[in-house]
Amino acid sequence: MIHLEKVDGNNYRKFIKLKVKDEQKKFVSNNSNILAKAYSYYSDSIVYGIYNDDIEVGIALVREYSDDNCYIFDQLMIDEKYQGNGYGKKATEMILDDLKNKNKYNKILLCYVEGDEAAKNLYSSFGFEHTGIIEICEDGTKEIDMALKLIY
Repeated sequence: MIHLEKVDGNNYRKFIKLKVKDEQKKFVSNNSNILAKAYSYYSDSIVYGIYNDDIEVGIALVREYSDDNCYIFDQLMIDEKYQGNGYGKKATEMILDDLKNKNKYNKILLCYVEGDEAAKNLYSSFGFEHTGIIEICEDGTKEIDMALKLIY
């Protein structure tokens, strides 16, 4: 059964070893970078460990962005060995439910890298809509912004 646990000092090493397929590396940070980013936003970030029973299958990062009064769904990855089993979709559903239950912000922002159709389709299936904002990174990568309004 899929469940989430916060990644912390006791279990983070288990998640560092997870990785995506080589052709997906341009779409998501590696887990060491995800954890480093979380610690740089220490007071307002949540790193979710995604489990199937007692097996670590993925990781996700969400942080608060009080300047825009919203959450930012920053990263989601499922290890290459466990992709295609619905874990990403179920974890996303659980994370969105957790954020809604906090009843703190009325919006979630995220971005996906141009060409990552799996991410685009996943987030669209939950009601995320394109904002029209496309950020061009230093390396020329295009990050396409999406938003979801939370209804309480």
